[in-house]
Amino acid sequence: MGINENKICFIICVNDTLFFDECIKYINWLEKPEGIEIELVEVREAASMTSGYNEGMRCNDAKYKVYMHQDVFIINKYFIYDVLQIFKKDFRIGMIGLVGCLNMPKDGIMWHGERVSRGNGNVLWEKYRYELDKDGYWSVDAVDGLLMVTQYDLPWREDLFDGWDYYDISQCFEMKRKGYSIVVPLQNQDWYIHDDKGIISLWNYDKYRQMFLAEYGEEIVERNEGR
Repeated sequence: MGINENKICFIICVNDTLFFDECIKYINWLEKPEGIEIELVEVREAASMTSGYNEGMRCNDAKYKVYMHQDVFIINKYFIYDVLQIFKKDFRIGMIGLVGCLNMPKDGIMWHGERVSRGNGNVLWEKYRYELDKDGYWSVDAVDGLLMVTQYDLPWREDLFDGWDYYDISQCFEMKRKGYSIVVPLQNQDWYIHDDKGIISLWNYDKYRQMFLAEYGEEIVERNEGR
């Protein structure tokens, strides 16, 4: 399958139709740049987030892919414009997230590091536009899986992460292994709403944290020592 450089695809694992229908309303509301095609891939009954995302990635030819949770609602009307201008500014950027950590802590818990994401959130939407050259972005080690945009396809590590934790951070490290950078744009107005009311299984989280450290721990140490 060839790559369509004028297409952006939203890939969503779905188990709640109510959330998904609301999510789609916001996607359909987004401004579409001229010449850009928008596609939506709905993945149901996924065995894991990685397997669902691999299924979505392989079934379409879009260069740009948005992997997002069904309970995330994009409220930045110019979201597509903004992520495309970032990617086109620097081909070395492999992934864009909306919240992340600058330096991954040695314990593998990204929120123990310095978090970056939003600005003041007080700008009126009617007057707000993200300006890449003025607002810029942070280069980060990892981003949260609530929304991840890529311009290069890399397999998600379903051989290791066969549940619902650490799929996002592992993909960030796979991007870095390929030499790509990961960024979080400065958001002087909130770009999204995340209606996350799920219950977290700490046992599963720690199990996958240990697997993550076994696979990527040395890389975390090397990066921390190089700073």
